[in-house]
This record gives sequence, C-alpha cells and structure tokens, in this order.
Amino acid sequence: MNRKTILLLFTTILLQTSLAQTTYPVSSFEKTPDAFRYLLLQNNEISLNDSINELIVDLAEPMLLDSMIERKKQHHKLGPLGWFAHAFGGFNWRALSMKKEKFVGTLLRNSRSGREEYTEYDINFDINFNLKKYLWRVFDAYDRQKQIHRQDLRRSHRRNYDTIPFVRDTFNIDKRNYRLHCELTPPRAYRAPLNYSFFPTLPHGGGLKEHPNFENDKPTMGFYGTFCLDCNHSCHPELHPYEWVWWLKNNDTDQTDDKVWYVGLFHESSNRMKKWSINPMTGTIAIPFAFTVDEEDPIYHVIEVEHLVFNNFLEEELKKVNLPAALIQPNETHQEIPIMAGDSLLTRIELRFMRSISTRGLQYWFSKLNFDEESKLLTGYFNIAVSAMDLYTTKIKFTKGYDY
Repeated sequence: MNRKTILLLFTTILLQTSLAQTTYPVSSFEKTPDAFRYLLLQNNEISLNDSINELIVDLAEPMLLDSMIERKKQHHKLGPLGWFAHAFGGFNWRALSMKKEKFVGTLLRNSRSGREEYTEYDINFDINFNLKKYLWRVFDAYDRQKQIHRQDLRRSHRRNYDTIPFVRDTFNIDKRNYRLHCELTPPRAYRAPLNYSFFPTLPHGGGLKEHPNFENDKPTMGFYGTFCLDCNHSCHPELHPYEWVWWLKNNDTDQTDDKVWYVGLFHESSNRMKKWSINPMTGTIAIPFAFTVDEEDPIYHVIEVEHLVFNNFLEEELKKVNLPAALIQPNETHQEIPIMAGDSLLTRIELRFMRSISTRGLQYWFSKLNFDEESKLLTGYFNIAVSAMDLYTTKIKFTKGYDY
C-alpha cells in the first residue's frame, strides 16, 4: 500500500470520526524561510557553522507570564547587611530592561559552583554572538557599564574603561570580547537529577563534552531571563537569572538528521532575585520544525516528548495564559495529529509521549504551519505551555516513521 492510498484511507477515517480528533490547518503557503531550511541539514553541518546554529536556535519563541518585572534592582539577602550594602554601597543587580529578554549565542565557557555559598549555587554559561541583534544589545550593556565606571573590589578584576570592550571600532569587532554571562541557581533538591538528565550541575559531574545531552563543549544555546548589570562586582552584563534555556543537540561528527531539543524552565532558587523570578513558573515556548511532505514517499513524521526532571504542575495557574482552543494534553502516550490543507489531509504527525502525565498544567499545540508546495516542506512550531513549581525540563525529538 503506497503513501497516497494510506492518506486517502486516513482521510476517510478522519471524516468519519469528525471532531473526535484534534486537527490543525495549514495557515500559509509561502516560501520556506532559510532558517527553517537549515533544520534539514545533518547535525554535523549545523555544528560546524555557528551562525547557522544560532539562526536555528533563535527560531524558538519563549515567554513567561511574569515577563515584565516590577523592581529595577535586586540584592543579596543577608539581613540588614545585604540591604545596607545595596542602599549605601550600590552592591546590587540592576535591570537594563523591565522586560525579560531572549539571547542566543555560542558558548565561550561554562562553570558551576563547587559548593553552596549562603543560598548561591550557580550554573553559568558565557556566550558570544554571531547574530548582530544580540551583539548590539550587549554593546548597550557595556556602554552602560562604562558610564557607571565601577571597579571590582578584587584587584585582579579591575577594568580599563578606555579600551575594548568599552571602546570599539564597529568595523573591526572581535565578538569574543563581548560575552554575556548567563547565571542561575537551580533548586537544591533537583541538582543531582539535573546533572544526569539535563545539564551538568555537580562539582565533579564532568563537562559538556562528556554529557550525553551535549557531546559538544561549545554548543549554541538560547536563554531567556532578566538582562542586568552585576554591580556587586564591576557592573558587568549578565542574564541573571536565566529562566528558559534550550539548545539543539549536535556535534561535529554527528551525521544524523533527527533533531533533538532540550528545553528547561527554572525558578531562581537562591534568595537574591525574589522579584525577578516568581514561583510557580508559568510560560510557553515554541520549538521550530521542518518536515518534507511528499505523497510518493512512505515517510511520516514523529515527535517524541520525554519529560525529564520536574516538580508539581499548577493547572489553575496555566489558565492565566492565553492558550488556543485546540490543545494536546500529555495524558495519552500515542496520538495521531492530522494536518489539513483546506479540506484535504496534507500529512499526519505521530506524537509520542514517552510516559503519559495526567495534568492540565502541561499542554501542547501546533502553530504557524506553513506548506511550501514547491519545496514540499511543512514548517511550523510545536508549542509547550507549562505551569510548574521550581522547574520543568524536557527532551523533544523530531524524527521519521515509515509506511510500508
């Protein structure tokens, strides 16, 4: 039985079952943007080109219910001492924007705390940028740092404000001089599970190259959180805390074309950022995909969702998010999702949850579906909406199935 016959049979069944199944219409029939086309490359081709990698990862669209922050400054909570240092010494974090921001870059270095200091246990990533919109945004932060002209108490960390990165020739930029420090203290109770299932968190847990979710010591990653200056030191730029983090797994030797994404939502679990990171964590993220659709080819497409490390879901909180009517819930392990072009079935997507979860605090849907008929490409977004205490992490794999 060829693919065309199978699709006709599936359409008949679909019409018979009518509204018993969630269907999604193609919303546009435009030419496929280049960034989506890059998703068809083999993973090693993506890994070898940081600019392409960043364009792909930048397609993801994160949002938090508390994306607008209400307090410009945060400080160490050490009783009267912390407040005094903040109020009279200027030792604090200062928001550069009252709206949380997205940054996508390629890793320069990563580090993590060797032990907890007070409530601080940081998982840090320093990134630089090939995409100009992020590079220019970090220019703004370094310019603001120069205006404040603060010096770190540590002599080894003193800054010369008369040279790079505070003085620059915009026609001769070395992006390595413009890093952004991304920082988070994840919840204490989940640090060990995160080390094995999501990203390295333990002092002797190995590096990114050794971790099965990276296998790459210089990955491209996306972060979403509060863009600020750390004036506990020299007012250097930070994304602190990052609350959404995501990456597409690839390395220089991976010649496969399955696309595996890792996505995490975190509450900042030190007591430093109480007004910048608020439990429960409620938000959405849209992950891009690109599928070939050809009636002569016996391929259909599969999305596998694996829940990794997470805490309680909050169903009532998720109702505060403006969600579409057509939602997919993770309470069935296998679901067939028909994709319609007008009244005709274009293709189907098999959605597989590696384990079912009975909650309305975690939901999914498809959006911005586009079918490029000339290239036979279906592109769009697979959306996650979640409200959880402390954290939710997941693995999403886009792969193929075969009709024979």
